[in-house]
Amino acid sequence: MPTFTPQLDATPLAIKLAPSPFPYQFTELVNYRGDFDQIVRPGEVVNNKGIAYHAQLDRLLVSISPYNTGGQPRIQQLNLVDRSGARQRFAPGYTMFRAVESKIAIVPVSGPPVTAGFTPGEIFVGRGPNTQVSRLAANGDVLADVFADFGQGGGMWGALVFDTEGSFGGQLIAASAEGKIFLVSAAGVFTELIDMQLRLEGATVAPPTFGPLAQQLIVGVEGYGDHDLYGGQIYAISPAGVVTLLANIGYAVEHLEFIPPKSGTYYQNEICFDRERENRTLSVSSSQFLNRLGRLIAVNELTGELSEIAWEGARYTQQSVGSVPGRWSSAGFFIQGTELEAGCFAVNAPVVPAWTDWLLLDGTMRTDRAPAATADVYGDLFVFTSSQTNRRVYSNRLRRQNPNWEGWEEETLPPQTLVTPHALSCAQHNAVVYGFAVLSDGRIQCRVVSSANEAFTVQPWHDVPGGMLTNTAVASGIVNGRLVLCALGQNLGIYLNELQPGGRYWSGWYEIPGGGRTDVTPTVATFQDELHIFIKGLTSRRILVKTRSVDGVWAPWAEVPGTGRTDAPITAVNVRGQLYVFIKQPETRAPWANIASGTGTWSGWLAIPNGGSTDTALAATTLDDKVYLFAKGIDDRRVYVRTTLLA
Repeated sequence: MPTFTPQLDATPLAIKLAPSPFPYQFTELVNYRGDFDQIVRPGEVVNNKGIAYHAQLDRLLVSISPYNTGGQPRIQQLNLVDRSGARQRFAPGYTMFRAVESKIAIVPVSGPPVTAGFTPGEIFVGRGPNTQVSRLAANGDVLADVFADFGQGGGMWGALVFDTEGSFGGQLIAASAEGKIFLVSAAGVFTELIDMQLRLEGATVAPPTFGPLAQQLIVGVEGYGDHDLYGGQIYAISPAGVVTLLANIGYAVEHLEFIPPKSGTYYQNEICFDRERENRTLSVSSSQFLNRLGRLIAVNELTGELSEIAWEGARYTQQSVGSVPGRWSSAGFFIQGTELEAGCFAVNAPVVPAWTDWLLLDGTMRTDRAPAATADVYGDLFVFTSSQTNRRVYSNRLRRQNPNWEGWEEETLPPQTLVTPHALSCAQHNAVVYGFAVLSDGRIQCRVVSSANEAFTVQPWHDVPGGMLTNTAVASGIVNGRLVLCALGQNLGIYLNELQPGGRYWSGWYEIPGGGRTDVTPTVATFQDELHIFIKGLTSRRILVKTRSVDGVWAPWAEVPGTGRTDAPITAVNVRGQLYVFIKQPETRAPWANIASGTGTWSGWLAIPNGGSTDTALAATTLDDKVYLFAKGIDDRRVYVRTTLLA
C-alpha cells in the first residue's frame, strides 16, 4: 500500500475568505451529568465523545466516558438521545475501553454500503483498547465484540465512517490516530488504503457536487501536539491513493462533515475536563444550512471554531463560521480544558402523507379570494373568505362534536360591516381566535372572533396598532408564544408586528433586516422553534425563506430545496413536527407541497395527488395531528377542503 510523505511547503487549494457574516447559532440540546458518580467518584465529569444519528431509531447515539479512572477499564458507555434532549442507556450489556474516543458509524438505510453487504441500521463502534471495532445490531445486541482488529497502537481515535458514495466500494473506512487508513468489508476483512504518516482525526467522503475532489476521501490532521506544523491540514485521497492538500484550518482538526443536499440538523459534542457545565451536545438548526448545502464543515478541537470548505464552481474556499458559545478553557495540547469532539448531521426523509378527496363546503357563497383557516382551543375549525359579490367577510365552522360544516355566515357586529378587496388571515393565540383584514385604503384591521380567554370578548373590527398601510392581504402565525402579523410594505419590503404573550401589547411594525422584496403576501410559520418567513421571489418566482433563531438572530434569505416556482402567496403549517409548505404551481395551477421532516430534511416539491387546480393561494391549518388544506375552485368559485390521513 502507498505511503504518503507530507510536505510543509505545499499550498492548499482552498482560498481563505473573511469570516462569515452569518456564523452558526448553537442551542444546547443536553448536558451530561451523573453517569459515573457511583462507578468512579461522586461528581465525576462525564465526557461525551463519539456521536452519530440513527435514522431508524430517530435518535442520536453518543459514546460517554468518565474523565478520570483508575487505569483504563472497559467503562465507556453508549447513550440514545432524542431531539428533546431526553437520553437513556443504550446496549447496557456492552461497553468500550476508556482508552479510546469511541467513534461511531451507522449503516445507512440504502446506498453503496448496503449494496456492499452491510445491514441497514447496524452500528460499528471503536471498542479499544487499541484499534478494535465492535459490530452491534440496531437494537444494541452485540453481533461481534471484535469485528475488526487493525493491530495498531494508539487507539481507534482517527475516524470511522462509511463510504456513502461508492468510490471506495461502499466499505467501512477506519483511520487510526497513527495515520493508517483501512477499508473494511461487510465480512470484517480489511485492507490498508494508505499510510498518511500523520496523526489523523476526522474523515468523510465528498459528495458528487464537491468539484474535482468529488467522491474522494477527505481526512483531517489533528497533529501530535502544539509543535506539529501539520496539525490543521485537510487532505483529499482518491481511490487510487493520490493525495491532495485541500485546506488548512491552522490547528487540531477533530471532525469533518459534509452538509447534506436537502439539509438536516447538525449536532456537535463539546466536552470539558475541569467542570460539568460544558459536557454537552449542541445543535445548529437545519435552516442555517439552506445557503450552505454541500459544503464541508471542519471542526477545530482546541479553539472551539468551525470552518466551511466550499466548491464555488471554479475554486475551493475556506471560511470561518464561528465558535461554540460560552466559556473556553483550553490553551492548547499542554493545558486542555474545553474541547470539541465529534459531530453529525441528523437526516431523515419526511413522511409524505396520503390525502382524502376534496370535499365541497356547502353554501351559496362565492369568492375570488383565497380562504384562511385556523382551529380554536376547543378543536373547532374556522374558515374565512370574502364574498365576490359584496366583498364582505364570511366564515364557516366545523365543530368538534359535529361532522358537518355549519355553512357560510357573514362576520359582522352591527352596526359595523367590514368590506375588503383582499384575502383574510386568522390565527389562534392564547385561546383567542383573531381575524385580520385589509381595507381598500390599506389599513389593517383586527377582530377577536371567538375566545376561551375570559380577559377577551368578541370585538368589532378595529385598526391594528402601528399605522401600517399595505396593498395586499396580511399573514399571521404563532411563534414562540407570540402572534406574528406579517404585511407587505408599499416599498415591497416585509414588515412584522408581534402581539406579545398575554395579548395586550403589539410590538409595532418593523421591517425585517436583510432586505427581501416580493409582490404578494409573505407567509409566517414556526418550525424547530424558529420564525420562518416565506416569500415568492419578486422576479424569479422562486420560493425563498428567511428565519429568525430562538435568540433573535436572522439568517440570510435562502431557497427552499427544489425547483419550485409560484405566482401566488405561499402557505405553511407545522404538523406532528413536520413543516408543510404549499404553493400553487404557476403553469398548471395545481397545488404542490414541500415537506421538512423533524430533522429539517426536505422532500423537494411534490404534486399533491388528485390535486386539481386553483387560481388563488391555498390555506392550511392543523387539528388532531392532521393537515386541513383549503382551496378555491376556479370555475365555481367555491371553497373545498381535504385532510391528510394518519399513518
